[in-house]
Amino acid sequence: MYTARIGRAGTRPIRLFGTILVMTFLALLTAGNSRWTEAPGVRAQEGEVTYESEVQKGRDLLLRRRYEDALKSFKRANDMREKKSAECYLLMAQAYQALEAYKNVVTSCEKALEFAGNDLQIQVQALNLKGISLQSLADIKDQKKHQEAEAVFRQGLALNSELPLLHYNLGVTLLRELRDPEGIAELKKYLELDADGSKAESAQKLIDNPRRAREPYAPDFSFTTSGGEYISLEDLQGKVVLLDFWGTWCPPCVASVPALRDLYKKFSKQAPFLIIGVSSDSDEDKWRGFTTEHQMVWPQYLDRDRRVQRLFGVRAFPTYVLLDHEGIVRFRVTGLSFDREAALSDAIKKQIKIVAKNASTD
Repeated sequence: MYTARIGRAGTRPIRLFGTILVMTFLALLTAGNSRWTEAPGVRAQEGEVTYESEVQKGRDLLLRRRYEDALKSFKRANDMREKKSAECYLLMAQAYQALEAYKNVVTSCEKALEFAGNDLQIQVQALNLKGISLQSLADIKDQKKHQEAEAVFRQGLALNSELPLLHYNLGVTLLRELRDPEGIAELKKYLELDADGSKAESAQKLIDNPRRAREPYAPDFSFTTSGGEYISLEDLQGKVVLLDFWGTWCPPCVASVPALRDLYKKFSKQAPFLIIGVSSDSDEDKWRGFTTEHQMVWPQYLDRDRRVQRLFGVRAFPTYVLLDHEGIVRFRVTGLSFDREAALSDAIKKQIKIVAKNASTD
């Protein structure tokens, strides 16, 4: 068995309050911190490499998702300040976070705090990012890591109690520590401070169902299939769903099609099972022709902008993500060898039985 990969090698489990949250946070930071790269009285000659120009170059690379190149620029700029730039360490932490190098994020944030002096903005942002990374490093049941994250978020709030994201992140951590009333109070504080914020919808869902902080719920998604059917995560409630991330350009994806057809035939008559193909192809005609020729009769979606792919953190193909009837990720595998096909089949069968059992007791 082998897989086709894109970008940085490897896959990661879905981290509901890790990568997706951080990408929003990074965008806000990158857009809002231009003051740090403007040194009064310093003007670079055309073509001259200065601290300011290197930092700006890194910011631009960060926005273009060229994280490793951005990291190099921030390190070069930091060298120009004798490795004592709090700004650079914070920006390096952002790049590491995008690369899911969470231990490096923590180290970089600690360096940013060491050299931040009296700059409360850098201190608060570094603490927030460090806490998020501790969340990402923690297993759901790793209470020690959650307690470390809680302490970091509270430290940030002691510096700036009005920063909405700190309340949101603290709320999530408290929910993971099974301290629901306290967690809900922090989430409500977030909504009070930023009712229309980027995490407002997520905060309300967590308030309504604190289990979302402790279970790997799938990120919200929606799209219209090639057959003209609109599908959203909400529409799939009550169904066992297998998401197939694939592409016609990917040899192991093509080789796995017969196995997918077998799974479809085996389980499609057992409501409520559904397969959904999410293609990374760029050639729509080729994609449509392939799915027709190979009798891939389940719903198909062409993910042109890689939006759904990014939501699920897919970097290797094929990747299969199994959602239960509540939208919780219950199984994930990359590649489909004989053993993995059997494991996937068993996982589907288990979830279908759970739905049937629940229906019989209603």
